[in-house]
Amino acid sequence: MTVLLRQLQAIADELLGRGLPAPADALRRARFRPDPPWTWCERCGVTMQERACRCRTRRAGDAAPEWIVRLGAHAGPLRSWVVDVKHAGWESMAETLGAALGQQLLDCGLISRGDRGVVIVPVPSPWLRTHTRGIDHAGAIATAVARACTVRCCTALRQRLGATQVDADARVDRIARAQRFSARRRAHRVVGKHVVLVDDVRTTGATLAEAAAVLRLAGAGRVTGAVVSVKD
Repeated sequence: MTVLLRQLQAIADELLGRGLPAPADALRRARFRPDPPWTWCERCGVTMQERACRCRTRRAGDAAPEWIVRLGAHAGPLRSWVVDVKHAGWESMAETLGAALGQQLLDCGLISRGDRGVVIVPVPSPWLRTHTRGIDHAGAIATAVARACTVRCCTALRQRLGATQVDADARVDRIARAQRFSARRRAHRVVGKHVVLVDDVRTTGATLAEAAAVLRLAGAGRVTGAVVSVKD
């Protein structure tokens, strides 16, 4: 049934989604393959070949996730797919990328299939933004991650409406303002768990750090970040 629903969604995307192709066709035409495990910095997700990374040693008080898992750099076809998922409502591609991200988590050895000690948590968008776009992009990706890994998915966070992160210069201002994320009532499900925090893109890392800090306050045992792409 799940396969049939994905096929129907792909057909709907192609017919109604501004000419978007079936995800399998898009991946095949681009000859896309996820990056081999740990060819990026495990702390910030940046491609190791791009620059020497100094993120391997965790600093005291650092709120960032302990590990970052990704599919690839935020460039080329992967960047285009991420943008179309968010702004063109390409839900079937969100599911395809989420399934690949789930497999990447398994291949990286950070979680095991069916592990009851793992909870997948999407980075939420403000309700108004989700309503306007017509898609909860991180939620769709996270649901597919959880399905691929056969673990629980929980919308444990909410985000207030505010500015969207665009570059590193915005980080200081964001931290100075009131906290964007808060825990929902169902956040009790993360207590003592290994939480995998899922988003579409990591840019400066501020969003993942802020969300991870709230999850730890809610009782999460440890937090891993899982993103489709990372801006090098």
